[in-house]
Amino acid sequence: MGDRTHACTSESRDLGCAITRCETIKPAFHSTMTGGEFFVDHPTLRRFIAVAVEIVRGSAEVVTKLAQLRAPFEALLNDPDWLPDEFKQPSGKTTMGQGIASLLLYRSELKDLSLSTLVVAPGLATPVHNHLAWGLVGLYQGEQEEEEYDLQDHAAETNFTPLHLRNRRLLKKGDFYELVPPWNDVHRVRTISSEPSVSLHLLANDIGCVVRQKFDPKSGRTEPFRSGWSNAPCEEKVLPLDHSKV
Repeated sequence: MGDRTHACTSESRDLGCAITRCETIKPAFHSTMTGGEFFVDHPTLRRFIAVAVEIVRGSAEVVTKLAQLRAPFEALLNDPDWLPDEFKQPSGKTTMGQGIASLLLYRSELKDLSLSTLVVAPGLATPVHNHLAWGLVGLYQGEQEEEEYDLQDHAAETNFTPLHLRNRRLLKKGDFYELVPPWNDVHRVRTISSEPSVSLHLLANDIGCVVRQKFDPKSGRTEPFRSGWSNAPCEEKVLPLDHSKV
């Protein structure tokens, strides 16, 4: 994959002025077959991405695409040999919080597909957040407690109400689920194992680089954020949001 180099991820507290953080990472390499960036060079991953890209760009409905992706995703999730240890470490800081790493494994040239790991240190939890994309999420290592919340009307800044906890469940290695906004798009995960939890996210967007929302479950208030990637830059310029529309 070549020599290590420096890349910068942009983070912003108000999404109006970017805070830049640089880390030493391995550069991505480009695929002539899928037209995307790989951050892990392994034939198992390449084969999976080739299948996933074909499915995602097909003409079928989302529910059919998810059904077609389940078997190859489950196989990838249960293969212990393809993911390097550096993509299982909760080092660094993203807008998800200290001890929580978002590590990009692949993203397509069209930004219509990404595969990444979310690594959460023992005892830590993500903020309540959404994804704004459909896909599959599964646990590669460790154990998690997931809290799923009912979606509120996020367009208005008045009449905030506490979020309603719809479901709480325990996730173990090999468990995975479909993510279909807006039905189950808002959740929080906490690592309950003694080792960091590592979840694989296969999503139909460049999830680290889109502006989405964090939620205060007690008040129902929202905050725009972009999680960024711990190992890759976001090419898009972050523009100030009109907070009256969030």
